[in-house]
Amino acid sequence: MIRAILARHWLPVITCVLYLFAFAVAPQRAINALSSGGQLFASVLLLILSVFGLIGILQVWISRELIVRLLGREGGLKGLLIAALCGTLLIGPAYIIFPLLMSLKQQGARWAVIAIVLGVYAVKIQMIPVEVGFLGWQFSLARALITIALAIPTGLLIEALMERREL
Repeated sequence: MIRAILARHWLPVITCVLYLFAFAVAPQRAINALSSGGQLFASVLLLILSVFGLIGILQVWISRELIVRLLGREGGLKGLLIAALCGTLLIGPAYIIFPLLMSLKQQGARWAVIAIVLGVYAVKIQMIPVEVGFLGWQFSLARALITIALAIPTGLLIEALMERREL
């Protein structure tokens, strides 16, 4: 039973162990670290709650059949292209994207879609003008095109690996 808890909740367990160690070695620094972590948590709490609310809406208002038809195997190339487009439109920190993608996967999206969204998430359409301003249009265009072009084959490869693992 303890082994199952540790396997399932390894990150919180390791974090608690590290804080216990920190309190034993340098209590004031551990308190400062806990305070800093608490402030960060408070600053993102509303964002996280909003994402979970959106996931709830997604699960209730968007049918599993629609997800399967658009983002499952039935979606074919169109589903992969939708994933690429959605990945470039997503904004916000990555830690809010993972629960959304997990929800889509649970509703029937294929592994390739999940991997493509994560791959093209590095190309944010709304950030391209900023990138061009700092790095130039040639770099920005080349990076965006290569990232998007490689996302689909990478997604299909990851899907093949995940399906082999699930057998």
